Amino acid sequence: MDRYQVLYYQSGGKSAYAGHLGTCFELDRVSSLEQCLACAAAAVYKAVVIDWCCGDPLDFACCETLLAEDRLQGVPLILLSSSTRLQDKLKAYELGCDDVIEPGATPEEASARINKSVYHRIANEQLKSRLKDASETAYAVMSDNSDLGANIQFLLEVNRCDNLDELGLLFFSSVERYGISCGLQMRSLHETKDMDATGLARELEAQLLRQMKDKGRYIDFGRRTIFNYGQVSILVRNMPLDDEKRYGAIKDNTFALIQGIDARLKTLDSRQILIDEKESLRKLSGEVQAAMREIDDSYQAVMRDIVSTVEDMAEAIQNRIPVLALSEEQERFFEQVAHDIVVDTNSTFNRGIKVDECFKQLAQSVDTALRHTECMHAGAELQSQPAPQDASGRDVELF
Repeated sequence: MDRYQVLYYQSGGKSAYAGHLGTCFELDRVSSLEQCLACAAAAVYKAVVIDWCCGDPLDFACCETLLAEDRLQGVPLILLSSSTRLQDKLKAYELGCDDVIEPGATPEEASARINKSVYHRIANEQLKSRLKDASETAYAVMSDNSDLGANIQFLLEVNRCDNLDELGLLFFSSVERYGISCGLQMRSLHETKDMDATGLARELEAQLLRQMKDKGRYIDFGRRTIFNYGQVSILVRNMPLDDEKRYGAIKDNTFALIQGIDARLKTLDSRQILIDEKESLRKLSGEVQAAMREIDDSYQAVMRDIVSTVEDMAEAIQNRIPVLALSEEQERFFEQVAHDIVVDTNSTFNRGIKVDECFKQLAQSVDTALRHTECMHAGAELQSQPAPQDASGRDVELF
């Protein structure tokens, strides 16, 4: 069995307990309050025993002084009393004494009760330590859940951002909870946006992010870390190197945020490409329709001129035949030729009408493609609509 170190204070006389307690504990014997205080400042004790069994009056002022000593905080104070009065027990309990051993208790009982007080103190210390660990674990779990909820809320709200400035401001408002200072670079297909929490760019950091964007996912140098993912890079200026747990949490949670930004950047790029294609198709459609109208008008005019010319020629031939002194057979030949020219020309004109219908079908196909593109654009905008709202008009949040 372990022999605990105990401070034993006896002012005088011969005690029936001292000898037996010396065999059960490592006793530091003192005979005055000043010696008690000096020993308490120099060593660590599992218990303090005051022996007043020799008829000494109970000195509760001495108890108050020992209980107020900083080095003895939490150390059980046990009284070996010569008094059996209930008032004395109540006073000792009120002051904070751990136990009062009455006269008549055997030395074995006294040592057992002192051991019990020591065990209680050890158990309390272990319970406090476990409670502290449990509290830290619970706090860490709640903090992780809070971070997870904030990240999910960010990933929901990021779909409402329609430009790079909105994306950057949302990111900096989300990382405020981590207490970090950082710069952000977003590289879309149409522009590169550098900014920090003020909305402005730091030129040196922007150059570093451009040059390091293909050097790996994490780049640590000193207290600074660069995060790269897709079209997004950030530079954190004050990573907590002295707090490994917080360091890891910042890396994990911040990386989830830049993944969300990268996904939204790709969506914005795709939407802009779709807008550009729609404008190009609208312009092409207008130009094709204008060209087809011009071709159609010119074609119709040419066809009318041809028909008119042929009919005039046929009429002129028929008017001239009677004065040419031709035989009847020759006259019928020329009349037939004139008639055939008119018929063939009309047939050619009718085929031209079919060609015109083909141009109209082409124009309709271009219009259909344009409407389809507009529908796709409308669908993309619908996906980026604001989050659902409750009856009071406030956004509905999951966390």
